[in-house]
Amino acid sequence: MRFLKHGVYLFLLLMAFSSFAATKHINIVKPVVAAFKAGDKAAIAGRVHYPLQRKAPLQAIENEQMFIENFEQIFDKEFIEQIASSNIRHDWEMMGWRGIMFDSGKLWLDFDGSIWAVPYESEAEKARREALIDEQKQALHKSLREFRKPILTWQTKKHLIRIDELADNQYRYAAWEIDQSMQDEPSLVITGGTLSFDGSGGNHFYTFTNNGYRYVCHVIVLGTEQSPPGLLEVFKNNVQILSEPVLSL
Repeated sequence: MRFLKHGVYLFLLLMAFSSFAATKHINIVKPVVAAFKAGDKAAIAGRVHYPLQRKAPLQAIENEQMFIENFEQIFDKEFIEQIASSNIRHDWEMMGWRGIMFDSGKLWLDFDGSIWAVPYESEAEKARREALIDEQKQALHKSLREFRKPILTWQTKKHLIRIDELADNQYRYAAWEIDQSMQDEPSLVITGGTLSFDGSGGNHFYTFTNNGYRYVCHVIVLGTEQSPPGLLEVFKNNVQILSEPVLSL
């Protein structure tokens, strides 16, 4: 009998917690949807966590003014209507530590109601991104012009580094001396790289191996104020022989 009472109590507690979570979820999302219904660009811009990353090689959105200037490119009429007419209980979902997801990941909110990611890509933004990729290809040495997506372009103290995705999860590393141009033939090209994630904060790294050497490009998303945006490490037979922070992207 006592076990039954405890079971009922636990059930009611879980139901209460679920109801609270659902209510919290609704209260967080409601003002975001209201801003889209009103077409209030300034209110939406004030809810964005900057910088708002876009698919490479598109430039990240750094501030509210830049967001408003690019608003129609990020949020086309169709996407705005989807958000404005969304059912908060069914179209928005709590996804643990990652926040609140809209429509299978087209937009993400943090738990304070800020927009931290917009994976959705409008046709206008897609066309702009593809045009920029074509421009990059023409600015590269002819041996590097075939790739699907640019991943990163780095400058360290002694090197220029570029990583591109050739196909799904197939990465290529190219390197030049610092006094060279990317239009020059690269001093080193390695394919077959891998992508790994370092914890849940967004930090990740690309690893390339070649003739006993291992090249690791650490992308630092979550760090300290003194952290560089990235770090290049080179190992020979598992002994580190080079470590260079990224100076510019």
